[in-house]
Amino acid sequence: MIIDLESKNFRVRAGLGSLFFILGVALAVGGMLFFHIEQLPPVYIVNVTMDLCAMVLAYILYICCILDKQWNGDNLNYFLLMLVTDFVGLNADMLCWLVDGKPEYRILCVGANTVFYCVSPILAYIFWRYVITFLNVEKQRSNKYDVIFRTGLFMALGLRLLNIFFGYYFTVDENGVYHRGDFFTVAYIYSFAVMILTLILVVFARRRFKPYQIVALFVYSFVPVAVGIISIFFYGISLLCPVFMTTFLLMYCILNVVQGKEKSVAENELHMAAVIQENMLPRIFPPYPDRTEFDIFASMSPAKEVGGDFYDFFLIDDDHLALVIADVSGKGIPASLYMMVSKSLIKSQTLAIGKEGSTSRILGNVNSQLCESNDLNMFVTVWLGILTVSTGELTYSNAGHEYPVFKKGTEPFKVEKTKHSPPLGCMDGIRFKEEKTRLEPGDIIFLYTDGVAEATNRDQELFGLDRLLASLNDETRGERSAMGIDFDVKYSVDMFVNGAPQFDDITMLTFKYTGKSKADNVMEYDEITVRAEVDNLDKIQGFIEERLDAAESSPKAAMQISVSVEEIYVNICHYAYKDKGGEGDATVRMRIVEGVAEIVFEDSGVRYDPLAREEPDVTLSAEEREIGGLGIFLTRKSMDDVSYEYRDGKNILTLKKKI
Repeated sequence: MIIDLESKNFRVRAGLGSLFFILGVALAVGGMLFFHIEQLPPVYIVNVTMDLCAMVLAYILYICCILDKQWNGDNLNYFLLMLVTDFVGLNADMLCWLVDGKPEYRILCVGANTVFYCVSPILAYIFWRYVITFLNVEKQRSNKYDVIFRTGLFMALGLRLLNIFFGYYFTVDENGVYHRGDFFTVAYIYSFAVMILTLILVVFARRRFKPYQIVALFVYSFVPVAVGIISIFFYGISLLCPVFMTTFLLMYCILNVVQGKEKSVAENELHMAAVIQENMLPRIFPPYPDRTEFDIFASMSPAKEVGGDFYDFFLIDDDHLALVIADVSGKGIPASLYMMVSKSLIKSQTLAIGKEGSTSRILGNVNSQLCESNDLNMFVTVWLGILTVSTGELTYSNAGHEYPVFKKGTEPFKVEKTKHSPPLGCMDGIRFKEEKTRLEPGDIIFLYTDGVAEATNRDQELFGLDRLLASLNDETRGERSAMGIDFDVKYSVDMFVNGAPQFDDITMLTFKYTGKSKADNVMEYDEITVRAEVDNLDKIQGFIEERLDAAESSPKAAMQISVSVEEIYVNICHYAYKDKGGEGDATVRMRIVEGVAEIVFEDSGVRYDPLAREEPDVTLSAEEREIGGLGIFLTRKSMDDVSYEYRDGKNILTLKKKI
């Protein structure tokens, strides 16, 4: 049993336990006041005070135990049972001292002593059960001894109850005074025998204990036994129950606090393993910023520190992309190790032969390798797809994994049910089925592990495929990226489970196909070619203004572009073809990309770089400055970028301006 500090069961258990201990301590303090402890003999006061201190210690230990997440299961339950039993014994022992010698409370004295005598054998038996659960001994080996000890316990308790009538262990006379009986020592036989036999078991199983654990168990046994033997011969101070409580504190400190230190080291190593596992999965999104043909996002939420699910995606070459999602049988460290091996084998085989596009062959090779040394009989379900990016052709195989969910065109998300092949690692020589389909721009693939559909809320309801499809097809969420789809599904799962414990890894991979490369998305130039004559300036200006208006350019940018275009075009008309009879063509190309207007002037005239000319000194007066150069100077100042190149016998001048 694992204690969930947030669960209703834990709160009820903690509340009832606290109420039990608080009432016990309150009754003890009330009894001390009622029976006027200050009037008792000094030795009685010492006993009563020791019992009260041990009760407070019991409550503190109880709180420590139920709050300590490092200690769970039956072993903790038996420790708490010993704690409660000894607490009852402390109350009974205190009452014995408070009413001793008071004839009016004779019956109460008999009852309290009877309860006190019952505590010792009960503690001995529970200690036996504590050690058995600590060792995790198989039932068939311990059952016969347990039957003997349980039978002995019932006999010991029965004899203590019969003592009320026959007085062989103790009696309380008419004056209310306690007296030991003739067979007082016999009352210890069962407790001593069970303690010693339990320690013998510890000795035989010492290899399964650590040294400090053996020391703690022996101290717990020997100290109370020694105190019990002493009390046989001396009467006056009752130390048995307080000593038990003190040894409980020792056991808690040694068996749990020291063990907790070791566990923290193990948890640190487990955390490092989780980091290593996490780093094996692609975690940077978008993974290929320069590739706009597709959009990918994936996530994994392990149920434990490390998980058995994994996803992967990688480019086999520039035109082939592999998609993988898988789920290893089991949980924790074994599953994570098997996951790492499986992931590495799938990737290496896919990179080696994936260009051929045969997912069946890839899974067959991986299956053979996993079956070679699979003594733990573990297996892994896998969905593997290989996409030809340029055409959208998808080849995939499903080795026992969840059905993928496809969205094609304007249709909603639907589960694509095809025949499964067996999981990898089950049997060698399996031929895996292969499916083919073609993705069109806008199509989406949603891959997931069973932890999504089997997510469970506090009412033990499953999230299921219907709720998954409802989340994927929620039209109120509009157009979504791969990341948006992943987040929406995870949000839907979280809202459904509403804080219930997660029992399985939740892993998802979303792939959205656009089919358009970055080069496809680059806007082509619009173009106009005219005779390089000033009369055609209006055509050029109209060509430019039409596109600026369509792009809703700011008036300031439009005016600056218009002035610069006029300057560059007129210069081409006047000077480009001066040595060629003044006749030639001028070509203007224009495009607007992400708010930036790009205008390219091209002519076949004499080679001339206007940017190479020294900029005019505008601080001089008009009479002092050299003629020319001012127009290109103003163009360079008003544009964001001006560049020139001479290519294929043509002058090419490019202007760029954010509009």
